[in-house]
Amino acid sequence: MQTKNKIFYGWYIVAAGCVAIAMTTGIVSNCFGQFIKPICADLDITRQQVNMIVTVLSISSMVFAMFWGGISKRINLHRTMCICAVIMPCLYACYGLMQKVWMGYIVSAVITPFIFIISMTVFTYIIGNWFIKSRGLAISLASMGSGLGGMVMNIVISQLILRFGWRYTYFILAGFMLVAILPLMIFVVREKPADKGLLPYGAEEGGTDGGQGSISAYERGYTFGEAIHMPVFWAVAICSVGMVMSICAFYQTLSPHLSDSGYSVTFAAVMASVSMGALAVGKVILGRLFDTLGVRKTVFIACSCTIIGSVSMIFCRHTAALALIVLGVGLGCSFGAICMPIITQNIFGMKDYNSIYSKFTAATGLGSAVAPVITGYAYDTFGSYVPAYIGAAVIAALGLTVLMVSLPRQSAR
Repeated sequence: MQTKNKIFYGWYIVAAGCVAIAMTTGIVSNCFGQFIKPICADLDITRQQVNMIVTVLSISSMVFAMFWGGISKRINLHRTMCICAVIMPCLYACYGLMQKVWMGYIVSAVITPFIFIISMTVFTYIIGNWFIKSRGLAISLASMGSGLGGMVMNIVISQLILRFGWRYTYFILAGFMLVAILPLMIFVVREKPADKGLLPYGAEEGGTDGGQGSISAYERGYTFGEAIHMPVFWAVAICSVGMVMSICAFYQTLSPHLSDSGYSVTFAAVMASVSMGALAVGKVILGRLFDTLGVRKTVFIACSCTIIGSVSMIFCRHTAALALIVLGVGLGCSFGAICMPIITQNIFGMKDYNSIYSKFTAATGLGSAVAPVITGYAYDTFGSYVPAYIGAAVIAALGLTVLMVSLPRQSAR
């Protein structure tokens, strides 16, 4: 039985997820821009070549996600997360040993499953187990980690690189990861409320929360076999590729583009940090908007902000554009982390969530893989990221149009 006067244990799971996501996605993806210039200068390679490090990460994540639904049913999730919390930082440190860029590609291919298992995709599943009531809020709070991690660590990393060089910075960050994540995996994270002798949050009051429904409704939904025959499944999957590709095109190049545009390295790092802070806040805002406005209106807002962010990058020399870039990152870049799991849970239910959401994760991984190739090619060919930003805005506009036509006006059964 749950004691009403105590904090529900699931909120500790949310906090642990926030920290784990901050120290994985928040650093590995959201701070990679700080490494682009120093790695290119040291190894004498192009930006397209160094961006392939992120592309390989995304491709590996996409492939692993395709099989995650089956893998998750065959492992002890908690034990596996503890093991990954040790191995992942050790592999991340190997980036600092790169002598040739292909060595970074190998590290990216190997490290991906370990990042995957202790970051956003798995925590949305765990939080789904722990929460019936306030599920959207819980997911958004945990996913804040990527923005908070990026906000804090962009500045930290830029200073570490200036003082110790990019290689030692990787070693230092690996130590941070190990110390922050491992104790949480061992002592805090549990897969299900039953592991602590508890019920899911909201179970005792019937699980109602702004239309979320009762436990029986929570357990209903579609199997992957049913979902794959629904037009909305393919619309969401295809559009998620385009939206994430557009998002990555501008937020992963934020720091080097501002530096290229005449701003100092320090200012570019501060802007990246502020944008990541906006991302953290934006995720919570989107989570609440889903509860109050519904899926269609919230998706419209998120996609529109992606378009605004992409266009604003073109005019970043103007002060007003800098504010719009922050808006674009804050609400637009929350699409993959917040919109996708909540779209999945609201439209397809939790009946076969791991199998369905893992396919959407693979789709977003494809978008993440393509974006660095395109932005790197654009820079190497035109000497600027601007053509990539134009393409990103067009793709996001097309994705928004398709989603507005395809998304149902009501949640699925």
